[in-house]
This record gives sequence, C-alpha cells and structure tokens, in this order.
Amino acid sequence: MRTSRVAQFGLCLAMLIALLLVVVSTMPVAADGSGGGRARWAAIGGGGVSPNDIAGPDDHPVVSFRTPGTVSPSCIDGADIQYGVGDALLFWSNFNCWLPWIDAEGSGLPAGTDINALHDECGPDEPRCDSYFVFARAQWVPDVGRVQPHDIVSAQWVEGTQDIVDNFQLLFDGSDVGLTTPSERIDALFLFDEDRPAPYADCTEVGLGSTVGNYRVRDQWGGWLTGGGEDVLGFCASSLGPDTAGYWFVYHDGSAEGMPRHALIGLAHEEGNKAVGRFNFLTRGTFQVDQADGGAGDVFEFSTYNGDIYRGPLLRFAEVTGATGVPDSIHIYYFD
Repeated sequence: MRTSRVAQFGLCLAMLIALLLVVVSTMPVAADGSGGGRARWAAIGGGGVSPNDIAGPDDHPVVSFRTPGTVSPSCIDGADIQYGVGDALLFWSNFNCWLPWIDAEGSGLPAGTDINALHDECGPDEPRCDSYFVFARAQWVPDVGRVQPHDIVSAQWVEGTQDIVDNFQLLFDGSDVGLTTPSERIDALFLFDEDRPAPYADCTEVGLGSTVGNYRVRDQWGGWLTGGGEDVLGFCASSLGPDTAGYWFVYHDGSAEGMPRHALIGLAHEEGNKAVGRFNFLTRGTFQVDQADGGAGDVFEFSTYNGDIYRGPLLRFAEVTGATGVPDSIHIYYFD
C-alpha cells in the first residue's frame, strides 16, 4: 500500500514538473538588455514588427496631447484611457488600440506637468528603454530639482510596470548654450543614436529641436544663428548634463522653404545617417505648403529625396487613431 502511494506521488510530481516546463517555455523571454525596449515590447506581444522608412497609418506614434482627454480602446482591457497633458500614450496600429506609455503623476512628477516635447528610445529592437522630455514651464522633477522649459530631462522605464518611469536626470541645460528667453523654449525634439549624420560623427551627442518662437544661438565658429519656430536646429554636444557645452547648426531652414512662422511644434525622425534630410513633424494649425494640406495633429514630411518639398498628411491622426484630442508632441516608431 505504501509503495503504491509513493508511486502515485512520484507520478503526480513528474506531471507537475512537466506542466511547469510547458508554461515556462511559452512565456516571453526578454532579450539581452532586460528592462529595455525588447523586454517591454515582448511583454505586450509586439515582437513581430519589422522596420520601414515612411511615416504612415501602419506605424506606432507615441504622443502627448494639447489638452486632457480620453482615448479608446485600451489594448489591455478595451476600456477608455484618461490622460493628462503630462502623460504619453502609444497608438498600437497593429491592433488599432492604445497603450498607456508614461504616467506623469504615477512616476512622481507634480500635478500640472505638461510635456512640450518628447523623444522615446524604447523600440522593439532596442536594449534600453529611455524617455526624454521638455516641459512646457519651469517645474520640479524628482532627483533633479527645478528645471526650465529650455532643458531636456531623461528617465528610464521601470520594468514590470505599464507606464512608470524613474531615474530622472538632467540631460541638457539649455541656459548653458544660449536658450534663455520665453520664445526659446523647446517644443520639438529628436536625439540621434550612435549612427549620426556624417558631419557630426565626432559629437558626443547630436540632437534636433525647434523653439516656440525666435531664437539667437552660437554656431561652431562663435557667430550668431537667428530664426524662428519654423526652423529645425541641430546641436552638437561636447558635454551634457549640468555643464552642457557644444554648438548649434541649422538642420532645416523652414522660413526658406515656406513654412509659416513658428508653425512646427513636434518632430519625428528615423534613426541613422541614411535618414538625414527627411523628417516628420506636427504643426500648430493649418498647413498648406507645397504638397502638404492639413492641420493640427496631422503628420507631415519634409524630404530632400522628394525635391525638397513638404508633403502630407502621411498620417491623418484623428482619422487613423480615433483620438479627438490634438497631439502636440510626437515620437514615431517606424515599424509595420
């Protein structure tokens, strides 16, 4: 009798171990760089995407909105998602649904936080998961202190959460390199990875941005660059953080191309040197230049490969996503 019970127990134990092995084998496995974009996208089942090179309805935009509101459906449970102007959301075009991407207050940022520009480094092929923000007004940031709307703050996604970030750091101090006036607040942002434009390959970092209005900054030779919020400025950094240093250059002269004054408010760009000369952007309002004819919230393109013209919308945001709110900051994951 005892032998029979031992045998039965052994059989049950073997079956339990086999079942556990099956369950474990079907769980998503995070690639090297656990906690990065690969792990985050694997957790939501987004590992099967492939890169493309043109913005459109099949891409995945991360946005913050001009005013608080609601989007639906949630990719998690089909419910509505309420958001504030300090939050960011990702539209997952594969399934026509939304994911909470950054929860401002849940991440320790104060009530009233308003994202004025963002850049996200958390794609499905990236070993890291970092986000970068410029806020619309001076405010307090955890671990950093008071920052200005000319500064760029970085943060890291907390693995195991849906939309919480921490480890805030001051990446870029705009006042160190000439951004001081209200019109020089940053309202569009993109940061290149290691594959930088050839003329700036030796820079510590290369970033692109636009200002709310008129700017006056120093170029490589100490001369003045002046323009407005229709331009895209580039910055070649020799150092970052509280002691930011480097020089500015004009990446895109919007006024020379016919863009209305101070019209550009959001910026998206492919990674890599091969993408230099082509970028996507949001505008403050109606935009009718060259082959572009749309309005606020639509995603347009400028490309040196298409005759140096504006065109679009390549993405009619409200029509494709169903959102009633207007985005004023954007990052695009160019993946199908």
